[in-house]
Amino acid sequence: MALEEIVLDSRLLGTPEKLIVYTPKRYSPLYSYPVLYVQDGDDYLAMGRMATLLDQMIADKEIPDLLAVFLPVDKAKRFDRYHPDGKEHFAYSRFLADEVVSFIDSHYSTHPLGNGRTLLGESLGGVVSLFTALAYPHTFGQVASQSGAVDEQLNRRIAQADLTVSQTFYLEIGTEETAVNSSRGVLNLYAANEELRAILQTKKATLYYETFEGDHTWGHWQKNLPRMLRTLYG
Repeated sequence: MALEEIVLDSRLLGTPEKLIVYTPKRYSPLYSYPVLYVQDGDDYLAMGRMATLLDQMIADKEIPDLLAVFLPVDKAKRFDRYHPDGKEHFAYSRFLADEVVSFIDSHYSTHPLGNGRTLLGESLGGVVSLFTALAYPHTFGQVASQSGAVDEQLNRRIAQADLTVSQTFYLEIGTEETAVNSSRGVLNLYAANEELRAILQTKKATLYYETFEGDHTWGHWQKNLPRMLRTLYG
């Protein structure tokens, strides 16, 4: 495994943005690889221990060789970037779809089609993953949301979205996530994700929906990562 830190000067955000790029042991420019784009990148590396997990699952041939791009976020900007009402949300989504993808595609050997790109995030990171995939369906063919912090209003927007391209959605939610504290008050994420599941079932989409016994914490998300990776890549 190699983790390479890159600083990308974003024209859309007007700031230098850090990317941490994971390449598998056998990486070779002679082959092309699917790419996983990970929100809350620092947390997925530290608390999700995701680089080690990718190494293990690739070595065990549970998933194919792939690249992962971890995108750290300044916690003070997290709502502004990740929530559709945040003041940097549209710029951030476009940064992902335009600047990050074109940089990765031009510097690494990647599958150039949308079905080779997956967005992943937890909580509000799941929200920005969902909304970016819906805004750029040709760019991102798969999206995984772990305990996505959706609510009725966000679900209505997803219901109104026109899925013109077939995409794959992986959603998971804990049965105890019925009163989660957030900057928007206390949210019943279990009910909201059940509603989102029903909405996506009416769309031109492939849907994987999983529940787990547990609450809105990293211990569960970390433990569930192998299932998510096997579902989308196995």
